Amino acid sequence: MARYDLAVIGGGPAGLAAAMYGGMRGLSTAVFEAEAFGGQLINLYPTKPVTNFPAHAEIASGDLALRLAEQAGHFGAELFEWRPVEFVGRNDGDFVIRTGNGTHTGNGVVAGKANGKGNGEIQAGTLLLALGLGRFMPRRLGLADEERFEGKGLAYRLPPIDEIQAEHVVVVGGGDSALDTALSLRTVAEVTIVHRREAFSAYAFSQQRLAEADIKLVTNGEVVELVGRERLERVVVALADESTVDCPADLLMVSIGQVPELRGVAAWELGIGGSRLPVSAAMETATAGLFAAGDFAEYPGKVKMIATAVAEGSTAAASAERYLMSLS
Repeated sequence: MARYDLAVIGGGPAGLAAAMYGGMRGLSTAVFEAEAFGGQLINLYPTKPVTNFPAHAEIASGDLALRLAEQAGHFGAELFEWRPVEFVGRNDGDFVIRTGNGTHTGNGVVAGKANGKGNGEIQAGTLLLALGLGRFMPRRLGLADEERFEGKGLAYRLPPIDEIQAEHVVVVGGGDSALDTALSLRTVAEVTIVHRREAFSAYAFSQQRLAEADIKLVTNGEVVELVGRERLERVVVALADESTVDCPADLLMVSIGQVPELRGVAAWELGIGGSRLPVSAAMETATAGLFAAGDFAEYPGKVKMIATAVAEGSTAAASAERYLMSLS
């Protein structure tokens, strides 16, 4: 059974930063990601521009994700993507991690289908949970025809911009993801944003960009009906005054958040449950040798940004190194 100094579950910015720092400090490190490396950056909206990451005025989410993964591999971390973790337990102080099949990426070079390394069970002296929101279950509108139109004009993840052929796009939501999605799509289509409130919750910078863009706004409104034959053709929006508005829609992008899908974590032998885990300033949990970072970690004053996740991952790896040194 392979053994590592540090095992990381979750290949988003926090997990990849921890892998990079762990490799830099000489820790044998393995990262297990249930989907593609990059977390939400690549699995939800790979073409969305990121404008709040240091040293990049603007960079596509997918490109940033790939650079983080390449850098982690460059420093020697073993990367296993499409490798869901099925179980975590303890054995003589080590963490025991059981995974499914997937693709192994060693030192930043894709090696094809897994050759057995990383399959089955591995042991690790320390464990970092960088689970994010789990496997990204999108929050749905709850409409009768939602399932019928999914993939036929209704989407929850931003497709590659160069593959979009829609003329009229409706984006539902008022957060940063919704506004960034709308601004990206405005380059290829006419865009309308539907938001159930008057004010947006996105950063002021995103709202300023929206104000300067040629994007229609329907506030205090809620999509109540999807209309079309074989594909989506239009949506009906109910307004606060009980009137309705019809919006043409070749593409409806629903961007109203993600529902955490972390039910399997409760079955792991770590004594944790729920979608958040309290940590100290050093990203330490109440369990010795167990750390958390990224969206899964919770502490007072937390700011949810990609840069924050990177800092948390690096802090967690440094704490894991100190913990291992205390045992020697």
